[in-house]
Amino acid sequence: MPTDLASLIAHDHQVIAKLLDALGDSERADRFTLAHRVIDEIAAHTAAELQILHPALRDIVPGGVALANQGQTNYDTLRPVLVALEQAHPDDAAFDDVVRGVALAFVGHVPPVEGEFLPALEAVIGAGAMQEMGAIYASVKDNLPGGLDALPGDNPSPTFRPG
Repeated sequence: MPTDLASLIAHDHQVIAKLLDALGDSERADRFTLAHRVIDEIAAHTAAELQILHPALRDIVPGGVALANQGQTNYDTLRPVLVALEQAHPDDAAFDDVVRGVALAFVGHVPPVEGEFLPALEAVIGAGAMQEMGAIYASVKDNLPGGLDALPGDNPSPTFRPG
Protein backbone atom coordinates (compact mmCIF):
# COMPACT_ATOMS: atom_id res chain seq x y z
CA MET A 1 0.00 0.00 0.00
CA PRO A 2 1.37 3.44 -0.86
CA THR A 3 2.29 5.50 2.15
CA ASP A 4 2.28 9.05 0.82
CA LEU A 5 -0.10 11.50 2.47
CA ALA A 6 -2.57 11.64 -0.43
CA SER A 7 -2.82 7.85 -0.71
CA LEU A 8 -3.28 7.37 3.03
CA ILE A 9 -6.01 9.98 3.22
CA ALA A 10 -7.77 8.58 0.14
CA HIS A 11 -7.58 5.10 1.69
CA ASP A 12 -9.15 6.43 4.90
CA HIS A 13 -11.93 7.96 2.81
CA GLN A 14 -12.61 4.61 1.14
CA VAL A 15 -12.66 2.71 4.44
CA ILE A 16 -15.02 5.23 6.01
CA ALA A 17 -17.33 5.22 2.96
CA LYS A 18 -17.61 1.42 3.16
CA LEU A 19 -18.34 1.57 6.88
CA LEU A 20 -21.03 4.20 6.30
CA ASP A 21 -22.59 2.06 3.56
CA ALA A 22 -22.68 -0.90 5.94
CA LEU A 23 -24.10 1.25 8.74
CA GLY A 24 -26.86 2.42 6.40
CA ASP A 25 -28.13 -1.16 6.03
CA SER A 26 -31.02 -1.27 8.52
CA GLU A 27 -31.09 -5.09 8.40
CA ARG A 28 -27.64 -5.47 9.98
CA ALA A 29 -27.55 -6.70 13.56
CA ASP A 30 -24.18 -5.08 14.29
CA ARG A 31 -25.16 -1.46 13.69
CA PHE A 32 -24.32 -0.30 17.21
CA THR A 33 -20.78 -1.65 16.90
CA LEU A 34 -20.48 -0.27 13.36
CA ALA A 35 -21.61 3.17 14.52
CA HIS A 36 -18.81 3.30 17.06
CA ARG A 37 -16.29 2.07 14.51
CA VAL A 38 -17.42 4.87 12.17
CA ILE A 39 -16.94 7.38 14.99
CA ASP A 40 -13.45 6.02 15.73
CA GLU A 41 -12.40 6.09 12.07
CA ILE A 42 -13.77 9.54 11.27
CA ALA A 43 -12.47 11.08 14.51
CA ALA A 44 -8.94 9.72 14.03
CA HIS A 45 -8.92 10.69 10.36
CA THR A 46 -10.18 14.19 11.14
CA ALA A 47 -7.74 14.77 13.99
CA ALA A 48 -4.79 13.63 11.88
CA GLU A 49 -5.82 15.86 8.98
CA LEU A 50 -6.21 18.81 11.34
CA GLN A 51 -2.73 18.23 12.74
CA ILE A 52 -0.90 17.44 9.51
CA LEU A 53 -2.73 18.61 6.38
CA HIS A 54 -4.22 21.89 7.57
CA PRO A 55 -1.05 23.44 8.99
CA ALA A 56 0.79 22.45 5.80
CA LEU A 57 -1.88 24.08 3.66
CA ARG A 58 -1.88 27.20 5.78
CA ASP A 59 1.91 27.58 6.03
CA ILE A 60 3.22 26.24 2.71
CA VAL A 61 0.65 26.46 -0.07
CA PRO A 62 0.02 29.82 -1.78
CA GLY A 63 -3.63 30.60 -1.05
CA GLY A 64 -3.61 27.79 1.47
CA VAL A 65 -5.15 29.88 4.24
CA ALA A 66 -8.45 29.87 2.34
CA LEU A 67 -8.17 26.11 1.80
CA ALA A 68 -7.45 25.50 5.49
CA ASN A 69 -10.43 27.66 6.44
CA GLN A 70 -12.67 25.75 4.02
CA GLY A 71 -11.50 22.46 5.51
CA GLN A 72 -12.06 23.74 9.02
CA THR A 73 -15.63 24.68 8.11
CA ASN A 74 -16.19 21.14 6.85
CA TYR A 75 -14.97 19.74 10.17
CA ASP A 76 -17.15 22.13 12.10
CA THR A 77 -20.21 20.55 10.45
CA LEU A 78 -18.93 17.02 11.03
CA ARG A 79 -18.39 17.16 14.79
CA PRO A 80 -22.04 17.70 15.84
CA VAL A 81 -23.28 14.80 13.71
CA LEU A 82 -20.61 12.52 15.19
CA VAL A 83 -21.75 13.53 18.68
CA ALA A 84 -25.34 12.75 17.64
CA LEU A 85 -24.25 9.34 16.33
CA GLU A 86 -22.43 8.57 19.56
CA GLN A 87 -25.59 9.38 21.52
CA ALA A 88 -27.91 7.45 19.20
CA HIS A 89 -28.83 3.79 19.23
CA PRO A 90 -30.06 1.64 16.35
CA ASP A 91 -33.36 1.14 18.20
CA ASP A 92 -33.98 4.91 18.17
CA ALA A 93 -36.44 6.17 15.58
CA ALA A 94 -34.01 8.91 14.51
CA PHE A 95 -30.96 6.63 14.16
CA ASP A 96 -31.20 6.36 10.38
CA ASP A 97 -31.52 10.13 10.07
CA VAL A 98 -28.39 10.57 12.17
CA VAL A 99 -26.51 8.06 10.00
CA ARG A 100 -27.59 9.93 6.87
CA GLY A 101 -26.40 13.19 8.44
CA VAL A 102 -22.97 11.73 9.14
CA ALA A 103 -22.77 10.29 5.63
CA LEU A 104 -23.79 13.60 4.07
CA ALA A 105 -21.23 15.57 6.09
CA PHE A 106 -18.51 13.06 5.24
CA VAL A 107 -19.33 12.95 1.53
CA GLY A 108 -19.01 16.75 1.44
CA HIS A 109 -15.56 16.49 3.00
CA VAL A 110 -13.95 14.16 0.44
CA PRO A 111 -13.96 16.15 -2.86
CA PRO A 112 -12.14 19.27 -1.62
CA VAL A 113 -9.55 17.22 0.24
CA GLU A 114 -8.78 14.84 -2.62
CA GLY A 115 -9.45 17.24 -5.49
CA GLU A 116 -8.02 20.53 -4.16
CA PHE A 117 -6.12 20.38 -0.87
CA LEU A 118 -3.82 17.40 -1.48
CA PRO A 119 -2.98 18.26 -5.11
CA ALA A 120 -2.19 21.86 -4.10
CA LEU A 121 0.12 20.66 -1.34
CA GLU A 122 1.87 18.08 -3.52
CA ALA A 123 2.42 20.66 -6.27
CA VAL A 124 4.40 22.76 -3.80
CA ILE A 125 6.31 20.15 -1.77
CA GLY A 126 6.69 17.22 -4.20
CA ALA A 127 6.35 13.47 -3.87
CA GLY A 128 9.23 12.95 -1.45
CA ALA A 129 7.84 15.32 1.13
CA MET A 130 4.34 13.84 0.64
CA GLN A 131 5.89 10.47 1.54
CA GLU A 132 7.42 11.95 4.70
CA MET A 133 4.14 13.63 5.64
CA GLY A 134 2.36 10.32 5.11
CA ALA A 135 4.58 8.69 7.73
CA ILE A 136 3.81 11.49 10.18
CA TYR A 137 0.06 11.29 9.43
CA ALA A 138 0.08 7.51 10.04
CA SER A 139 1.97 7.95 13.30
CA VAL A 140 -0.42 10.64 14.54
CA LYS A 141 -3.44 8.47 13.68
CA ASP A 142 -1.94 5.46 15.45
CA ASN A 143 -1.38 7.43 18.65
CA LEU A 144 -4.74 9.15 19.05
CA PRO A 145 -7.28 8.17 21.69
CA GLY A 146 -10.41 6.42 20.51
CA GLY A 147 -13.77 7.95 19.69
CA LEU A 148 -14.56 11.62 19.99
CA ASP A 149 -11.65 12.06 22.41
CA ALA A 150 -9.42 12.16 19.31
CA LEU A 151 -11.05 15.41 18.18
CA PRO A 152 -10.32 18.87 19.46
CA GLY A 153 -12.91 20.34 21.82
CA ASP A 154 -16.25 21.60 20.62
CA ASN A 155 -15.27 25.25 20.94
CA PRO A 156 -15.41 27.28 17.74
CA SER A 157 -12.52 26.39 15.50
CA PRO A 158 -9.86 28.85 14.46
CA THR A 159 -9.99 30.90 11.35
CA PHE A 160 -6.57 31.13 9.79
CA ARG A 161 -5.27 34.45 8.63
CA PRO A 162 -2.40 35.14 6.24
CA GLY A 163 0.72 35.95 8.23
